[in-house]
Amino acid sequence: MQTYRIYFLLLALFMLGCSDNTGEDQNIKEDLPNVDANYSLLVQSNEVLSLINLDADAETIFLDPGVSEFEAISSPAVTYRDGNEISIFNSQTDCSGRISLYDFKNDTLQKTVVFDDLGNCDLIIRALAHSGNIFYVGYEVPGKGAKETLYYIRIIDTSISEPEFVDIVLDKRPLQAVFSNNQVFILSEDIEDDNKNSLIVLDTGIEELAADINLGFEVQRIFKSDDGNIIVSYPELHNFISSSTLAVTATIRYEEDKEPRFGDSKAFYYDDIGNLYYSMPTNFSGTSYPNIPAVYEFENNTAILYYYENFLSEQEQLVEFQIGDTSMVSYDAKNNLILIGYRKSGDPGKGGLLRVRPIPNPAFIDNIDLNGVPFQMYTN
Repeated sequence: MQTYRIYFLLLALFMLGCSDNTGEDQNIKEDLPNVDANYSLLVQSNEVLSLINLDADAETIFLDPGVSEFEAISSPAVTYRDGNEISIFNSQTDCSGRISLYDFKNDTLQKTVVFDDLGNCDLIIRALAHSGNIFYVGYEVPGKGAKETLYYIRIIDTSISEPEFVDIVLDKRPLQAVFSNNQVFILSEDIEDDNKNSLIVLDTGIEELAADINLGFEVQRIFKSDDGNIIVSYPELHNFISSSTLAVTATIRYEEDKEPRFGDSKAFYYDDIGNLYYSMPTNFSGTSYPNIPAVYEFENNTAILYYYENFLSEQEQLVEFQIGDTSMVSYDAKNNLILIGYRKSGDPGKGGLLRVRPIPNPAFIDNIDLNGVPFQMYTN
């Protein structure tokens, strides 16, 4: 199997392939871990989000018939993932909303009705983050003027029997929120200034805005790094911003046509050492798929690209698995396997999960068909 590794500092490109030496492959297989693991997988089908449990080791994977506390809900407008927890916002028919907080590891679900005080069906949720039992929701509502729009970040404390909330006015549209170091970092855009981006910082201790950092234009997404700092992604570079000093501590620029494009990804996962697993947009360059699995190693600023054409035959791609597009990428640390969720080409409501051994000895392991398209995943 071939993968592509891109070095963004050294700006070099090379390919890795599987060895044809059977004896060598056998030695590698004997050294591989083989540990029982459980995958909790959120899947989407027909505008409904549900959960599937899978049991696996390094060589086999199958459905777990056990029942989960997660309740099937309509496909979410906004989600926020932090470790083993995911918060999900859904609008309700009475113009209120509901936030579901699901703990993958402990299989617990908390549901909270929100925005029932407004009764405003023009409410638009733009951003969501959480820490413990406190949610941070960026939203907008129409103002009194014909073209006036009001922006807020709402703090919702659900640790008490009757949740309490505080609204804080924002002067820019919130796009995304990340919680780190007792602060909420809100990526925003100024509609009146050519959509210039800013990073608004909310101090959660005093529930006040603490900073407004000019980010310029074309910010794609913000991430929390494994050490709690903030990564700001642009098409041609990414910055690291200290979550304590709020200073830019590093800038990594990409060579043209070697951009990792993780800022464009809607689904991503961090492993324990800070590698980012994500679906990378391709613009159909070098592949017939709009998105392919990729891994970005922040330690050495390297992207490893897993082209389906390099580890699946044409028969497997088109007929056996019917790969349509990549929907999510994750990692099984126990068995050192990359987990690739995909949507089937023949039925957009169905998908599957491929498992692949990563470099330096890449290989396709197995596949399982699913009644839904993988959305988010937790390995236990």
